[in-house]
Parts: sequence; structure tokens; C-alpha cells
Amino acid sequence: MLRSLVGSEMCIRDRYQRRVRGLSRANMPFTLYYHTACTGFYGRGWAPLAMLKHAKAEHDIKEPQDAPEGSGFAPPMVGFPEGHTIAQTNAICAAVGRAVGLAPESAADQAKADQLVADAGDITGEVFGGKPAERLNKWLEYLAGNVKENGYFLESGLSYADFAIVPLLKVIAGKQSKGNLEGVVVPEPLLKWEERMGALDAVAELNASGVPILPDAML
Repeated sequence: MLRSLVGSEMCIRDRYQRRVRGLSRANMPFTLYYHTACTGFYGRGWAPLAMLKHAKAEHDIKEPQDAPEGSGFAPPMVGFPEGHTIAQTNAICAAVGRAVGLAPESAADQAKADQLVADAGDITGEVFGGKPAERLNKWLEYLAGNVKENGYFLESGLSYADFAIVPLLKVIAGKQSKGNLEGVVVPEPLLKWEERMGALDAVAELNASGVPILPDAML
């Protein structure tokens, strides 16, 4: 009988401790881990940070070395209120988007959003890879063709796909300001979309911060 009572008490205590730990994790802020803690440049930390600010989600920004061990190979990394931390920009954009209400509802739109995030990553890679203007312009025309009549990349409205694409145009603008990417032309629909995104409070705040998307040496 005593053994049974002790076992039952331990079981209740374990459940209570798990619940307390869960509540504690649920009250934790998001944490973005990125180079310079986003004080020197935003880089790949821009999109998750913009989404967190847009959603007014409590968040911290820390250096990559502060991330839990095993979180990922390279920043950015994001810690979630539930206690887990992940890396990889594309995965972070989708996961943060879902967590803060910037994910579309339908499976089809979610799949399209994921594709657009991957597209942005591919184009950015080709920009840094020195691909010719002709190829980059084809990419940009394709991307412009995906802007919907509502001014966003999905019929359902603003989503994590929009936030993931903004840094691409910032990188292009930054490189062109240094005399690079000659012949690359950003189509008008993308420029209008960028203007719409810039009107969001969170984006306007980051734009006015004085922190560049990348250091000059990377442009």
C-alpha cells in the first residue's frame, strides 16, 4: 500500500513538474540568434525579426554563440516559446510565420508560400554567385508574376512569404548602390509590392534603424 501511495505521489509530482516546465517555456519570448545580434547588419535575420515585430511578439536578439548547443550549423537560429530552437532561414520563416499568425490557412497556399520562400533563397544565392543579368532578370520577372491583385504574394493576403522576399530586393538595391549587378532590373510590380511592404510599421522601423541589410564588404 505504502509503495503504491509513494508511486502515485511521484507520478503526480512528475506531471506537475512537467506542467510547470511547459508553462515556463510557453512564457518564454522568441529568441533570434544572429551575427552582431542584428546591431551591425540584419542579413538573414531580417525576415524573422520583421515578422516578430509585425506580430508584436515578445522577443530577444542574441549572438549566435548564445544559441543552445546543437541548434543548427549556422545562424540565423530562432528559439520558440515552447522551448525548441531551429536553424535554416527557409524553415525559420515558415515556422515563425505559423507561430505568429502569418501563415495561410489552406494547404495549397502554405505549399505555395514555402515555394516562394525557397525561390527567394535560390535567387539570393544566384545574386551572390555572380549569375548574369539575363538570368537574374528572368528570376525577377517570374517573381513579379506571382504578385497578386491584392498586392501580396498570396491571394489570402500578407504572409511569411512576403517577409522572406523583402531581403532579396534589399540585397539587390545594396549591390547596385555599389555599382554592381549592372543590367539587373527590378520589375515594376515588385517595386510596388516593396513599397507596400515598406508601409508596414515593423518594416518601416527596421528601414529607419540605420542598420544595413549587409556590411559594405558583402555588397
